Amino acid sequence: MKRITVIFLWRKMNAPRYAYAFFRSIKEHDAGVAYDLVIAAKGYAPGELIAYADVLPSLPCSSIRIMHFPDERSPTAVIKDAAASCKTEFVLALTSWSRILAPHWLSHYLAAFDNIPDCGIVGASGGYECLNDHTPFPNVGIRSNAFMLRTEIFNSLDAGPLVTPFDGSNFEAGPNGMTKQIVARGLRPVVVDRFGGRWLPEDWPKSHTFRHAEQEGLLIADNRTIQYTCGSRRKRKRLVTRCWGANVDTVPGSPVRKTIEWLKWHYPRGPIDVFQDAWDLFVSTVCKMIGKSPTPPRKVFPG
Repeated sequence: MKRITVIFLWRKMNAPRYAYAFFRSIKEHDAGVAYDLVIAAKGYAPGELIAYADVLPSLPCSSIRIMHFPDERSPTAVIKDAAASCKTEFVLALTSWSRILAPHWLSHYLAAFDNIPDCGIVGASGGYECLNDHTPFPNVGIRSNAFMLRTEIFNSLDAGPLVTPFDGSNFEAGPNGMTKQIVARGLRPVVVDRFGGRWLPEDWPKSHTFRHAEQEGLLIADNRTIQYTCGSRRKRKRLVTRCWGANVDTVPGSPVRKTIEWLKWHYPRGPIDVFQDAWDLFVSTVCKMIGKSPTPPRKVFPG
């Protein structure tokens, strides 16, 4: 039996540059092991060419299969349907915004399963964030982008109705979410970093893979990780507190790095968040010059 199928969810409504960035990232970073690739084309009519279809023959995978899904299907439902068609031992699910950041990325996932007893699910990032009152903090969960688990187990999970966007969030982090179902089977969730490090839930904040420090350990990026990278000091504080609790320190981040990442990703709020930090610094400096105690700076922009 082949070991791995990588499922890439590609939504027609997304800007084509995101698909190109993903394809380029898997060409630049050797996976370390062989894999099949399934492109779950959401919103494309049957037989319609997906964005950058001409790039597909050059991708370094064993085989490529394109599956078409109506736009009405939720992203999680599409991933579940695609996984149901896979015959490999493992599936790795990636969203439309995924970008590989380091070599040997796929072998790092396999190493976690091969070396950690009772490993049940491996992700590039995880967190403790509460989804609602039914998921008290810390709500330990692997994020629904860049997670790998055994195909048989994934296909047996109860995903719920998967009709509304909240249904997908509920499957990720709800009271009967994906990670909770895995743990209930006596298996363990693991986060893997870009260096091959393997982290159990109690040490996830130290992994620097999601909403902590500069996310130096992150193996696979997405829209949520860039939200933190480009975030202002106050936005970062909110995201860190929500994900890890109030006792975890916040790193403000370099304006230069934020700007560079925004230019690469075209993150919509990039310039706004970078300017917000500059405004906060200006207000604080003026207050000190006039001998006035700094007060919480005015929120120039919402969010």
